[in-house]
Amino acid sequence: MGRMNADADAAPALGKAFFGLAAVTYGLLVFGASVRVHGAGLSCPDWPLCFGELIPTLNFEVFLEWGHRVLASAVSLGFLVLGVAVLRRPALRARAGGLLLGAALVLATQVVLGGLTVLHLLADWSVTLHLLTGNLFCALLLLAGLKIHGPAKVEVAFGGAAVPPAVRVVSWLLAGALVVQMMLGGLVSSNYAGLACTEWPTCNGGVWFPVFDGIVGLQIFHRLGAYTLLALSTAFWVATRGLPALRRPAALVFGLVLLQAAIGVTNVLLAMPVEIAIAHSAVADLIVLGTTWALWRVAQHPIPAPGAVPTLSAPEHA
Repeated sequence: MGRMNADADAAPALGKAFFGLAAVTYGLLVFGASVRVHGAGLSCPDWPLCFGELIPTLNFEVFLEWGHRVLASAVSLGFLVLGVAVLRRPALRARAGGLLLGAALVLATQVVLGGLTVLHLLADWSVTLHLLTGNLFCALLLLAGLKIHGPAKVEVAFGGAAVPPAVRVVSWLLAGALVVQMMLGGLVSSNYAGLACTEWPTCNGGVWFPVFDGIVGLQIFHRLGAYTLLALSTAFWVATRGLPALRRPAALVFGLVLLQAAIGVTNVLLAMPVEIAIAHSAVADLIVLGTTWALWRVAQHPIPAPGAVPTLSAPEHA
């Protein structure tokens, strides 16, 4: 009993530590976007060293790429320390052990992809997978914090109230559309297709849908993905306005998607200035975290029994 109480006492602090690590990882993702936008991805031409050295001679581009690697190493070390702290506590291990194992596998994959991105000279597949895997790892850290910090049982967290099936369906459609849009964003970036269409809402000469292949096709698909994501985030926000436990995360996701759309349009109209391009990546990463939080909230509620009238009247929790 004493050990269980000790685990319970440690849970809030460890949960907050995972939230902090997720925040640092988010910073790492934005740092990675800065490396990409400044064209510094191959400033260290080898891996894992940089010009064969642990600490190379630095200029601005080398600092960006080498600094990105140093911060990534710090995140990996932080995850190892926190993971051990959780796994040595039986109650917390039962609650989050499987999630941490999955996060460890994702982190290992991300490290390999980071090396392949350099060794394959920024191939579009490696850059895109590196982006997706990095965001997945950050989302898993947020989920670990939520699982460890929050109540262990649904009934404690939200009173066992059920989410309407339509809301659950829209939430998963939103998540799926976000994954596809992140993949398209990675392909647009790695294929230098950000200005394949120099106008908005049309593309090159007032044409709405010029082609669906090559870099122009990538840009058109990315725009269509953005419109789909905006529609689904709007539907999710509207569907949850009467549901207290989901109202805040849904509003956050909708607001971020709307902001991201505005940044995307600004990117085109201003010919992708560095600051706006980095902001575009930064808000995309925030949308991933916001959607993760929303899905967590949805998952805390059981599927309503046949004939039941689902309600969500419980107070807000993390």
